[in-house]
Amino acid sequence: MTNSTDSSFADIQTHWAKDSIHQLFSRQIISGYPDGSFRPNNSVTRAEFAAILNKAFPQATPVRDAINFRDVPANHWANSAIQTVTRAGFFSGYPNGTFRPNQPIPRVQALVALVSGLQYDRDPNPNPILQQYYDDTAAIPNYARGAIATATRQFLVVNYPDVRHLHPNRNATRGEVAALISRALKLPGVPRQYIPGWDIIAIEPLFDQADSFTQERARVKLGNKWGYIDQAGTFVVDPQLDEAEPFSEGIALVRLQQNGVDLSWVRSRHFSARSAKALTTNAQKAEGRGQRAEGKEKGGKVEGNNNDLKEHDITQQQNRFLSPEIRGVWLTTTDSQVFSSPKNMAEAMDFLANTGFNLVFPVVWNNGATLYPSRLMRDTMGLEIDPRFTGRDPLAELIQAAKNVGLAVIPWFEYGFACSYNQKGGRLLAQKPDWAARDRQGNLLTKNNFEWLNAFDPQVQNFIIGLILEVIQNYDIAGIQGDDRLPALPSEGGYDSQTVQRYIQQFNQEPPRNPKDAQWLQWRADLLTDFLTRLYRQVVTINPELIISIAPSPYPWGFQEYLQDNQAWADQGLIDMMHPQFYRRDFASYKQLVDRLVNDQLSPVQLSTVIPGILIKSGSYRISSQDLVQAIEYNRDRGLAGEVLFFYEGLRQDNDTLAKALRSHVYAQSVPFNTAQVKAQGFTHRRVGAEYRYIDRFGNLVTQPEFDWLDSFQEERARVRMGYKYGYIDKTGHLITRLEFDQADQFAEGLARVKVGSRYGYIDLSGQSVISPQFDQTTRFSEGLAAVKVEDQWGYIDKIGQWVIPTQFDQAELFSEGLAAVQLAGKYGYCDSSGQLVIPANFDAAGSFAQGLAPVQLGDRWGYINSTGELVIEPQFDAAQPFSQELAAVKIGSFWGYINKKGEQVISPEFDQVRSFSDGLAPIQMGKRWGYIRNLFDKS
Repeated sequence: MTNSTDSSFADIQTHWAKDSIHQLFSRQIISGYPDGSFRPNNSVTRAEFAAILNKAFPQATPVRDAINFRDVPANHWANSAIQTVTRAGFFSGYPNGTFRPNQPIPRVQALVALVSGLQYDRDPNPNPILQQYYDDTAAIPNYARGAIATATRQFLVVNYPDVRHLHPNRNATRGEVAALISRALKLPGVPRQYIPGWDIIAIEPLFDQADSFTQERARVKLGNKWGYIDQAGTFVVDPQLDEAEPFSEGIALVRLQQNGVDLSWVRSRHFSARSAKALTTNAQKAEGRGQRAEGKEKGGKVEGNNNDLKEHDITQQQNRFLSPEIRGVWLTTTDSQVFSSPKNMAEAMDFLANTGFNLVFPVVWNNGATLYPSRLMRDTMGLEIDPRFTGRDPLAELIQAAKNVGLAVIPWFEYGFACSYNQKGGRLLAQKPDWAARDRQGNLLTKNNFEWLNAFDPQVQNFIIGLILEVIQNYDIAGIQGDDRLPALPSEGGYDSQTVQRYIQQFNQEPPRNPKDAQWLQWRADLLTDFLTRLYRQVVTINPELIISIAPSPYPWGFQEYLQDNQAWADQGLIDMMHPQFYRRDFASYKQLVDRLVNDQLSPVQLSTVIPGILIKSGSYRISSQDLVQAIEYNRDRGLAGEVLFFYEGLRQDNDTLAKALRSHVYAQSVPFNTAQVKAQGFTHRRVGAEYRYIDRFGNLVTQPEFDWLDSFQEERARVRMGYKYGYIDKTGHLITRLEFDQADQFAEGLARVKVGSRYGYIDLSGQSVISPQFDQTTRFSEGLAAVKVEDQWGYIDKIGQWVIPTQFDQAELFSEGLAAVQLAGKYGYCDSSGQLVIPANFDAAGSFAQGLAPVQLGDRWGYINSTGELVIEPQFDAAQPFSQELAAVKIGSFWGYINKKGEQVISPEFDQVRSFSDGLAPIQMGKRWGYIRNLFDKS
């Protein structure tokens, strides 16, 4: 062919093979004519075809010696190419020793040459496939029938304009040759309607991602949104979901970004996947715009979606730098004049800023009154503000004074669920006597002279939340704070009739008479944790930048005495900053509390939220400068990034002695308070702006649980996570376990593996532990057995935790069809359920048995064995998957196809990625798009 340097040939603009011509021209495989034409309908000689093959397959391996054809002299322009492709097996010439270089090549010869040179096995039984796809099979020469059948299976044949007419003896045109070579090189561009056998494509490749079908639905992605299609390729749930999981047990888990979108609209308008072509283009454009915008906001880094909250989320948090030091102080109305006037406030804020503090916690809820004008208190209790401050707004005054000197403000709801101090309930119970908490004798709950509201009463909870929301909606603050009374209730409480009936309804028995009964303690503490969860969500829904801060009593004392399960609060990520009140009057006692917290209670990532409370003044007691500095230095040594001091007036005593010590030493350099960094360590990003839902097969809402992460249902149970801990819910969305596991797996055969600390065990469907955590690693149960690891060896246990196969393997996989792959001395074999090695460990890798065969690896090639260990399909593949619906996906070179149980290629290696067949369809990737092929070969 003569040369042309421009692929925009004037005579191919409307030609059916133009894309193939461009593809080969760009690779310098073909060229045009000096006049700028390509002449796609001209015939191609055998010499020209040999030259094209030589350029298209330069790495073809020689399979025979050269042949000196009588009619191809050494000085023939194509002699070198003819010799090369002949040695590679593409050609063999004619029986009389000629090549006939100037003879136009028929289509049949071009196809036979490709099948021969690419070393495809010729179909020994070609007639069925030839008759299936061609109306002119009688015209195919006998010598070529096997090769044409193979070429059809490999999707090499291109028939234009009628896909059912091969026209084997017609001379191949330049356009047809370009299309044939493109198919052989697996290049895009050939119109699929002209490729025989392409009826295997059930749903056209249109999607950016696609999953296998389950329960007649498959999730697919267009742009950056997920939807669900049926087996006809019709959307039943439109592609507008940010996250989506496959259907399981009739429902699917989805997640939607809110952003002002009507989340109720998820059901499809029933348009076909084929009409998604327009959506694909629009989605790509939108995704590009979104990525560019997101890149600007994140310093140019474009981040993808996460379909679930995986372990790497925690790892990312562990790798974050801790926030700059947090230096806080509590401001009280007891033994303090700070709130007496705006002048005192301004003076105090200026003093704190100059001392090196960056955060203040002013009291706003104290002894049944607020330190700000409260509409809720006015309407509920008839008292708008603490009478001492009538006509003023101390909170607003203090916020302004703090802002003037760069201090952050977090209002402190000091009394929490306590209603009064030594006042028999005070004004709150005078107005709302039914809100009183009760002890076992039915008396008003009183502890250390504090009287208490019923923290379990929904009305009381709503009242306290209302006070908090009132503050966050009306004031410019950094967050809100509870303490050892919020959320809290003395453990002697909970015996009011409402709470008792709630307990009876759940357990069918009266609450224990012993208020310290372990189960009774935990049940009531969990109610307070539920309250804190609700409070957290309501606060961050209004303003996701606000910090949720709690200053609880030390654990476990606070749990036993005040039902404060701050271990669970930290585990579930319900606190952005925790200030345990480590109020000790000597350094050794303070150190002991810090050490217990760091060593035994919280993980390193959780410690990033801990800013201990240090007692500097109480009555006549004041900490020494030496002990204060030593405590702060010890905080830093143990990785704690700050402290909060109780309380302000202690800094002013003895001519500001403590403040001077701080200013000259540990607080010598000012550090600004950084709200964003505090929030980045928490889970607010999982709790605002999006919501999880379970939907049915038509997109209808089934249930909407509120957790940081959820999973699909298996055996009527789904694992969920809040913060750092996993639990399980039923299909009503109710927890069947506490959120107490460090890792959790889906249920299988009635059991789920869970991790507590560093050990694995198993729970049943009721959430009860049936095999205690004791193993270093485990698998799920399969065929009644689970593989477990003790130290560096694996064995198998049954469902009651009894050893069935003692530890002896280096690695062990799930049982399938009575056999499990196990590793010994670096090689894999298979054992039966008695532990006998029935297939010797001779393989480099091994997969599970499915439909009687298992993929195994020898060297760098994969094949298949049967249950006796016999190699029934020789190792020849670069990768292999288990059989499903009588076919197995295998990889040859860079492409995937499917074989049957005889090892025959029934679907040629044509695809960039594939998945197994399910419901008669398999997802396949061609280029950048996913579609589905149908299984035409499963006769079961």
